[in-house]
Amino acid sequence: LWDVRRADRVRPLGAPLRGHQDTVTSVAFARGGRLLATASEDSTARLWHVGAGTRARPAGEALRGHEEEVNAVAFAPDGKTLATGSDDRTVRLWGVGKAEQADHASPLGDALTGHRGEIRALAFAPDGKTLATGGGDHAVRLWDVADPARAEPLGQELTGHLDTVTTVAFSPRGDALASAGYDLTARVWTLDADRAAGYACDRTAGVLTRADWEERLPRLGYREVCEGR
Repeated sequence: LWDVRRADRVRPLGAPLRGHQDTVTSVAFARGGRLLATASEDSTARLWHVGAGTRARPAGEALRGHEEEVNAVAFAPDGKTLATGSDDRTVRLWGVGKAEQADHASPLGDALTGHRGEIRALAFAPDGKTLATGGGDHAVRLWDVADPARAEPLGQELTGHLDTVTTVAFSPRGDALASAGYDLTARVWTLDADRAAGYACDRTAGVLTRADWEERLPRLGYREVCEGR
């Protein structure tokens, strides 16, 4: 941890946080900045209390459940749920509770499966109801996590990248998702159905046949949205 309040005098805050047995791959703060999650190639994630004015310390035992190295961690906006993604091609959700009392994190439901490659990227939507994941199968997936204990896939995978997807991020309003990968590209995905349909209509001179729709908007049910445009 580093004190960055003065850009010209960045300094360490306490000793390094030790506990992982292999390379640390990812870090994420929960809302409020009093709880930190870390991921490691030792196949675990860990939580740390890092509240202001107190010495950083482990928050309970390591989170075990993945069979291979953990590449990514992300907190839901409310800080009560942690997502972890691994080389074992699964995502796991953990109930964290309040930061001050987070000395034990519990698995929430079964592991999320569907990716055909390692998970490299995680991001929660601003409302916390959707989780985006990206990985070594070149795909981005969306998950309905409104109830983390009953999370399920949301629509079809988003394809277009030609190599591993390394990062995903939602727009502040949650109506668009950005992804980037080893194929040297970044992509922006429109998640608002009306906005996506309007975009397609504007680029087809207002004429969007059923065949055009299926080509340009294969993940949305057909609607005659171009009428009157």
